[in-house]
This record gives sequence, C-alpha cells and structure tokens, in this order.
Amino acid sequence: MVAFKAGQTTAFIRSPQAKYSAALVYGPDAALVSERARELARNMVSAQEPHAELIRIDDRDLAENPDKLAVELQMLSMFSERRVVHVKAERRLKPDTLKELLAGKLAAALIVEAGNLRPSSPLRKLFEASDGTVALPCYADPARDMGPLIDDELSACGVRISREARTHLISQLGVDIGQARGECAKLATYAGTNSEISIGDIDAIIGDMGAGLVDALASATLEGRTAEALSQLDALLASGQSTHSALAALSRTFQGLYRLCAAVEAGYQAKSAIAKFRPPLHFKQRDALLAQSRNWSRRAAANALQRVQETMKATRLTPGLDAELTERLLIAISRRKSVTY
Repeated sequence: MVAFKAGQTTAFIRSPQAKYSAALVYGPDAALVSERARELARNMVSAQEPHAELIRIDDRDLAENPDKLAVELQMLSMFSERRVVHVKAERRLKPDTLKELLAGKLAAALIVEAGNLRPSSPLRKLFEASDGTVALPCYADPARDMGPLIDDELSACGVRISREARTHLISQLGVDIGQARGECAKLATYAGTNSEISIGDIDAIIGDMGAGLVDALASATLEGRTAEALSQLDALLASGQSTHSALAALSRTFQGLYRLCAAVEAGYQAKSAIAKFRPPLHFKQRDALLAQSRNWSRRAAANALQRVQETMKATRLTPGLDAELTERLLIAISRRKSVTY
C-alpha cells in the first residue's frame, strides 16, 4: 500500500513498477488527471509488452453491463500476457465493488481515473490501504509540467523554442493540458517548420492572458465582487475574446492560490512561499494572490479549481452555452455556493 506525494507522481507514471497491480490517479484538474492516467496506461503496457491489450471503461459501459469491470479484470488475454484496464470513477463505480475485486487475484492491471478526492474519500482510502495498490495525486505545476509538454509538442512540429521564450510561454498558459496543446499547435503553424519561436511570436499569437480584463475578472471573482466579475466578463466578450480566456485565468489563479494556501497551512510564511513560485509571478499578481489567500483555504481553492475545470469541459461540449455557464461559475465562486450542471 502506497500513498504518494504529488511530487512523486510524475516519476512513477514515467516508470511504473510492476509490483503494483492497481493505481488510482486523482486530482482537481480533470484534463491533467486524464492525461496522466492515459500516460500511465501507455507506460504500463509498453513497459511489460508492446502488444498488450488496453481496455477503457466508463459509466456508459457499466450502465449497459454492470459486471464489465469484473469480467475484464479477471479475464485472461488470448493475444498477450499483459492487459491494462482503465476505468473512470463515475457514479456507477462503487468503492465496495472495487474492494472485492482488489481482494482477489487480478488477471489485468487496473487504473482508476478520479476527480479531486479528500483524504476521507472511501476510494482514496481503499487505494492507500490495500496491498499492491498505489494512490497518485495530480496537481498541476506549470513550470514543471508544461515545460516538457511544450518541448514535445513543438519538437513534433519541427519547431524550436529558447529557454527564455519557453518560460514566457508557460507564464501565458493556464493549467489546462488540452488548451496548452492547442496553443502550441497555433504557434508552430505561425512560426513554420525549422523556425525558432520568439517571445514576440508568443505575444502575437497568444497575448497576455494574465493581464487586463481577465486579471480584473479573476480578482473580482475571488474577492466576492459578483457584479464586478460579471461586468468584467461582459467587457471581455465585447473586446472579442472568448470565455476560455476568463476560465484559463481563473484556472491559473486558483492553481496558484491552492499552492499558496497549502504552503501556509503547512506552516510556511506566505511571502516566502510565493517567492518560490516558478515561473515567478508579476508583482501585481503576487500582491493580489497574497491578499486573496487570507480569505481562502487549501480545500476551498481545490474545490473552486475543480468547478472551473468542469465548466471548461462543459463549454467545450456545449459551446452555445459558454457565456451562460461561465456566468453561473462566476456567481457560484464569488458567492461561495455550489453549482451543478
């Protein structure tokens, strides 16, 4: 039984240990968790056998066949010696069912992809306490996680980027993996093959997502000024920008707020903790985050970040309702009320 720290997750995913038959991947950023779970599945497959089977299961599969997970985990493969089952922890995946399965002998490795789980969560407690299982928390660190992603995406397009330009690009991106990939693709197209991306290229294509209207919107939302937050959203949309800019700014702000609140609750001085942020924050962003951290807790910031990520997903699925969904989110967060979709 192993409960990893967030900083250990990346190393484990890159080189999974065969002695663990099941892994729980969880965290507040749905896109990041999904990316990490898929990467772990690929590495578990390739590390053991290149032709191993990978089976994905979600709530729709379990609705059609409630025994599908048990069958897949206990079925021997006809074509290879290694099978990996990747399941999403949604409404129909019950911790008690998983407990029974983990107590027996599994014919396949198991990866469970979940959202933000509290320490008291039955699912998290199960994976932290069972033999041969590992719980892997995922919390985005743009300086650590986005750097390799940017390098991989641009390299695949035949484009180079200097260290200075990469640091600047990281500072402009939120923590949404899918959005970051899209921005890299746009930059690569703009620069052309065999070119090197400059800071000017980044400003021309992406712009400063952390300044001006989006920064004012994020501050108003976090500080409970609901009417002002909605007014800033209207101004943002009138300027020709999308709701994604607002959501990316909120995502980035809550990620930083979570890190800062977690450090303060662990006993560190707020100013010392924020001085260690990489990439460093602009002094205006730093001062705003310090002020906001006095009224937020680590748990509240994590919950708000999860709501932001859920709204980003919802706006992609229903683009015609993006403004309404974003307005509902701003109201919910600024008034500290729950919101459902």
